[in-house]
Amino acid sequence: MSVYCHVVVKPGATAGQLAALGTALWAWCTGAANGDGVYQYLDNQGLADLIAGRLPAADPSVRPADRWGVRFRVPDGAFPDRRAVVESLTRALPAAAVEAVRADGVSRAGAGPKIVPASPS
Repeated sequence: MSVYCHVVVKPGATAGQLAALGTALWAWCTGAANGDGVYQYLDNQGLADLIAGRLPAADPSVRPADRWGVRFRVPDGAFPDRRAVVESLTRALPAAAVEAVRADGVSRAGAGPKIVPASPS
């Protein structure tokens, strides 16, 4: 079963921080999943916005704190479990621009060491 991920962007992140996040996310997606990459499952417009230093378009269907971000799925077997996906993303992405990293019920806020249950979207 695929793992659905959401990288929530800090609304106050600077253009430089957003561009760094976009670049890091692209690098993670092309190198993740045991070398198979997950870039084909990434929201291309959201990634393009980040790389250009802009917040991705807000998703009106989710609560305000989670509106800006990039969603994608990681194919089954790419990581041992959801926690491993969150840990990998948290290590790879610059904390200055990341509000939270979520993967099907597992979440990590910013760069903090504690993984907490994800709030429902």
